[in-house]
Formats: sequence, structure tokens, C-alpha cells
Amino acid sequence: MVPLAYVRQFATNQQIDLDVADQEIVLHYMLGLLAEAGLMGKLPGQEPGALLFKGGTALRKCVFGQTGRFSQDIDVDAMHENGFEALIENMLLERSPYYGITFTIPGFRYTESGNFSGSIAYRHASGDGAFELQISYRLEPILDPTTLTLAEQTYFQHVEFPPPALYGLDPIEMIAEKIMACNRRRGGSAKDVYDLFLWSRHPFNHDLVRRVTVLKAWTDPRTAPRYEPNSFLETVRPANYRWEDLDGLVPRHLDANRNAICENVRTRFGFLSDCTAEEQIILGDQSYKRERRLFEELKAEAQEWSEGLF
Repeated sequence: MVPLAYVRQFATNQQIDLDVADQEIVLHYMLGLLAEAGLMGKLPGQEPGALLFKGGTALRKCVFGQTGRFSQDIDVDAMHENGFEALIENMLLERSPYYGITFTIPGFRYTESGNFSGSIAYRHASGDGAFELQISYRLEPILDPTTLTLAEQTYFQHVEFPPPALYGLDPIEMIAEKIMACNRRRGGSAKDVYDLFLWSRHPFNHDLVRRVTVLKAWTDPRTAPRYEPNSFLETVRPANYRWEDLDGLVPRHLDANRNAICENVRTRFGFLSDCTAEEQIILGDQSYKRERRLFEELKAEAQEWSEGLF
């Protein structure tokens, strides 16, 4: 484990509390452990692991780097259902302590849709804590999964192993997932809308983001609330989110003005309303799933658009 002095230095430089900095580094070790076990990432000469990295931690570690908010969990999509929970529990039993960190799973639960959420407890010489590991069993991604490179961090030079080569959702699909999460969790956490705010400061292909979001809405098994772009954008208002969920996770020097954040998201993502006629058909078919052929045509086109973007 990175020595405490360097954890403190990282916390000071990032303007965050020590426990948040410590967990950020512990998550790095967990990613290394998952990659080493062949469950996530891509080892030399081997096929990629079946768990695709995504979510807030993926954005922080692979897209936004030091400008991103901190995250307290690891989210992955499983390419297929194969008892990954048992594999992970066995991995922790066999490989703990991992470079001085002991990991255990004191509790877990399954959602109504069968997704897995496990509480991972950790302990090392200078601290302890817990984070969530969430495995989603969903349909195949819209875009082809891709290699994700960890953004350089000052503590890397003190980690006992090189940064793992990770594998996960295409960053464009991560944007679409954040849009769908915001639409689904109206009145919920402000983390998702804050991530969209961070995305609003980066360049990306509007047509591709709009297309992938429409296609993900069609594949979402949940029927409410339906994704309607204009309605979604109108709900991006400060009163609709729990801003206390961001406490301690946003470096103190970064913008946390909730009115400006929501206005920026509404403006930057206004292109979501510019759907093509075909995309409108897919949106109108969310509940019925009759337009499979059109869905596949639009998906293939989106995959063509995405080639060479990242």
C-alpha cells in the first residue's frame, strides 16, 4: 500500500479529506487485483476479462483524471452471467492481503433485476473503510468495449505494480449511461448530473451521444420513466437532486455552484432534442420493442461513427 505520507500529500494536492484520498488509492489496488485475476482488463496475450469498467470511478480514473469528482464504488457490466460474485469472493480470500490491504465482503444483495451489489471492506496499516462493488447483468453494449488507460496520478510512482490495462465501456456510452441515470433517478443523487457537467467541458460527438442514448433507452427493461429528451432536459434543475451526496467528493477548488451546473448541462446537452426521424421512432417504441430491425440498423451506424474517436 502507498505509504501514509504520500496519501497525505495526495489529499493536500487534491484538496480533499484524507479518508477520500485513501479510498481513491485503495480502489486503484482493487482494480489491479481484478485485472490480475483476469476478471477485468486485458492481460498480455489474453482475451479481455468479462467485467467492463464503467461509472463514476471509470470517469474519474480514465477520462477526467484530476479534474473529476471522487467516487466511492466500482461499477462494472458483466458480459454474461457466470457467478462472478463467487469468483470475486474466492479471489479476495486467496489473494488477501494484497500489497498490505485485506479485502473482505461482509454483505451483499441482489436487485429485482438480478444485479449484484457487494460491500467490500478493506483494512491496511494506516486505515480502513468500505466501498460498493456493483455488477450489472444487462444486454450487450451499444458500442464495442474498448481499452481504458488510467490517467496519471502522483501516487502511481509509489504503487508496487504498474497501472493495469483496463477494459470497459466506450466513453461515449458512458455519457449515454449518465444521461439515462439522470433521467431515471429524478429526485436522486447529484453525482450523475455533476458528471454530465464535467462532460460538458469536454469535446464529444453530439450525433453519436444522442444516437447511443436513444438506443440505450430502447434496451432499458425499466418502463418508467420513459426517456423523452425535452422532458429530461427540463428536469435538470437544482431542486431535483441531492447535492449533499457530493460532499467531500468534489475537490474544494472546483466549481460546485448547483445553478450553474444545471444550466450548463441543459445548454450543452440541448442537442439531445435534435432526434432524427428514425430515432423518434425508436423513442416511441420504448415500451413495445417492435422495431428490432431499425434498432439494429441504427446501432450498426453508431458503431461506424464511433470508429477512431477514442
